[in-house]
Amino acid sequence: MDKKLFSLLLTIPVLSMLITWYIFSSASIEQSHIAFPEQNIQRKVADFFFNQATIINFGKTGFPESKIIGAQIFHYPDEEDSEITSPQITLFRDKGLPVQITADHGWINKDGTRVFLKGHTVIKRERSEDNRFSQLETPELTIWPNRNFAETDAAVKITTATTIATGIGMKAHLDTEHYYLLNEVKGRHISVKQ
Repeated sequence: MDKKLFSLLLTIPVLSMLITWYIFSSASIEQSHIAFPEQNIQRKVADFFFNQATIINFGKTGFPESKIIGAQIFHYPDEEDSEITSPQITLFRDKGLPVQITADHGWINKDGTRVFLKGHTVIKRERSEDNRFSQLETPELTIWPNRNFAETDAAVKITTATTIATGIGMKAHLDTEHYYLLNEVKGRHISVKQ
């Protein structure tokens, strides 16, 4: 082998090692570490759970005020709220039919006074002698069952027998059926032939 070729082949690896050493010695400690994705992502583990659970809240008179049914309810040790899948909530009334509320997912606080719903959320009340038909749809909703109050900052669509209204943000008094749309309100009245 030629001496020049041998010298060149020996110089290239040595030069590579020197350049590598220079780059890593001048880099800070944070720059020299390669960031790998976390291998052990901490997963939430429930300390207890229920399948096909039903929670009934009774009023001072002994009659049920609300009923919450969930496909599953999970409680996590570090959290105050419990997670509920496929929640179905019934708010009972003194007169008229109860209000039915469904959603894809939800969280309920430890004393059952606040429920946060997420996913396709629907509030529905069928027509009876004491109330009119109404249906409300929104992607998320916070309900206080004991106060008969609900609110959201998300988009809302309210349908009754004669009206369709949409808006962004809402406050609702469910016992009196008063819905207040807060922003970008649009409505359409459907006339009913007598």
